[in-house]
Amino acid sequence: MMNFRWTPTPDEVLTAVSPGDDRGARIRPFDKSLTRRIWDQMARYPLLLTGVVILAVVLAGLNVAIPYVLTETIRGPIGDAGGFQDRFGLSPETGLGLGVGIIVLLAGLWYIIMRTRQWWVNQLGEFVVRDLRRAVFDHLQLLGMDFYDRTKVGRIVARGTSDIRAIRGAVMHVVPRTLIAVVQMAGALTFMLLAYDLVLGLAVLAVAPVLYMVNWYFRQRLSSRYRLTQESYSILTANLAESILGIRVTQSFSRQDVNATMFDRLCNLHRARHMSVARMHGLYLPMLDIASQIFIAIALVLGGWRVSQNAMTVGDLLGFMVMTGVFFQPITVIGDMYNLTLQAMAGAERVFRLLDTVPAELDPEPSEAVSLPRTDQGMRIEFKNVTFGYSDERPILHDVSFTVEPGQTVALVGHTGSGKTSIVNLMSKFYRHNGEAGSAGEHGRILIDGYDIDRITQADLHRQMGIVLQENLLFSGTVMDNIRFARPEADDADVIDVCERLGCLDVMQQLQNGLGTEVGERGEALSMGQRQLVCFARAMLARPRLLICDEATSSVDTVTEARVQEALGHLLEGRTSFVIAHRLSTIRKADLILVVKAGRIVEQGTHAQLLALGGTYSDLHAEFVRVSQGEQSIL
Repeated sequence: MMNFRWTPTPDEVLTAVSPGDDRGARIRPFDKSLTRRIWDQMARYPLLLTGVVILAVVLAGLNVAIPYVLTETIRGPIGDAGGFQDRFGLSPETGLGLGVGIIVLLAGLWYIIMRTRQWWVNQLGEFVVRDLRRAVFDHLQLLGMDFYDRTKVGRIVARGTSDIRAIRGAVMHVVPRTLIAVVQMAGALTFMLLAYDLVLGLAVLAVAPVLYMVNWYFRQRLSSRYRLTQESYSILTANLAESILGIRVTQSFSRQDVNATMFDRLCNLHRARHMSVARMHGLYLPMLDIASQIFIAIALVLGGWRVSQNAMTVGDLLGFMVMTGVFFQPITVIGDMYNLTLQAMAGAERVFRLLDTVPAELDPEPSEAVSLPRTDQGMRIEFKNVTFGYSDERPILHDVSFTVEPGQTVALVGHTGSGKTSIVNLMSKFYRHNGEAGSAGEHGRILIDGYDIDRITQADLHRQMGIVLQENLLFSGTVMDNIRFARPEADDADVIDVCERLGCLDVMQQLQNGLGTEVGERGEALSMGQRQLVCFARAMLARPRLLICDEATSSVDTVTEARVQEALGHLLEGRTSFVIAHRLSTIRKADLILVVKAGRIVEQGTHAQLLALGGTYSDLHAEFVRVSQGEQSIL
């Protein structure tokens, strides 16, 4: 027998896991709009930002002043004219002592200011990071389901972690250290031109075009490499998150080796891109350093010649060479800051692109919004010739019409992919139904209690809804916390009452710590049936006028389902409910059954009426009976 083993190529791996909306994005080395937005984040703390700038300037001044004082102190011992000894008419010992004292004083001041600057700049950086993470999280709450349909979890996580961390590098290091470097270079150049020798000072300026060309050459190559590195990291994070979420499926199909191979290729791809950046940056900094060392050698030769011509003194040459080191030392710092700047630009582009993502316009203008009445009765739901597609090119629903009176229980049946969940999504206003408010256009209308759904805000509608989804997701915390998630102001008595009415209080009390039991990550500490009951209790605690159960009993065993069904009979009284179920027992008691086929409602009525009709529902029922006499279903 042939043993076929698939090994994905790097291109196949990228095609399988790459977040599509990152493709084609382009980042310039310095984007003015991104730089301005980062600066705006910093400017939200003007006192802190002003303090950081002032301290940076003072530090740069000290970086220049200390070498200058050192040079002026040395002039006396080497017998050169000028310096503190001649200037103040001091003895050599006194002049030396004065210089050393000033240097110690300046060094102590430098230490104090440096510590203060570090503290302030860290505060500023953490404030900006906190604000950006809040903004990203808040914006994610506003984005519609269409965004999450096309965006991988790992990519979203990368925006709030590594990308914002790159921006923090710009705030905490690039801005203050670049400012220090620029002021320090300007101060050193001023001393070289005015205090020591104009000719040698002009020679320093002559090297500027060389440094510019070196910088221009490398920034063109580094910027594209950094962009690819950030992208590969995002892909790696997305693949890791997806693999963890799908570990049960992976192990069920013994796909560990294939997934490991794909992840290994992604790791190697990210490593290769990172090393490409490292190699280029490893050439960049030495080139800057070589250029500065060559100039220092030239300045030393030229300075020695000018000393021999009595154009300058030995003390001037010594001071000039010391200032030359002060001038060129920040160039390496600027090279490092350029490295961080490119990372920040790539991270900022992605973070602000997420923040600039416009949420789907699901809510009306405040002046046009209507308020749903809060009553004890269920909602009246009406679909009028509704056509809908998640994309304009592929409609999912076609001309769907039905009316549900308050308090009715509606069962949606049909094969997988028929459009049942799409009907529920539109009713819940997770998507816009493509129609126009107040009109009966080609895409139809959806009415809630007689109001066009386009005139109702999501928040107003969802406050009167309860939803139990097919994926019984629980959050970290206790069982009590997860049930109270629907209504945070509810007290323990309210939660216990709901569980008792639902018929599951004994199940909850049998847990290790009762309602105080920790559910674990994604509810893994509970069984599937227990998680489902918690989700039912959570929905019921919201006291909904409209209850939606999407495959809500698919994970509950037959005995548990019987208890839930009995409790639901009391809890749903007076409420409108929509149930998508595979089990026939869930459907039989419905007041109205909607049979969905290929995005159309082909039949509607009660269980008895549809069986008597002898159509699609009757065929599904007959097939169910042939397959099993139990509670399995093909609906």
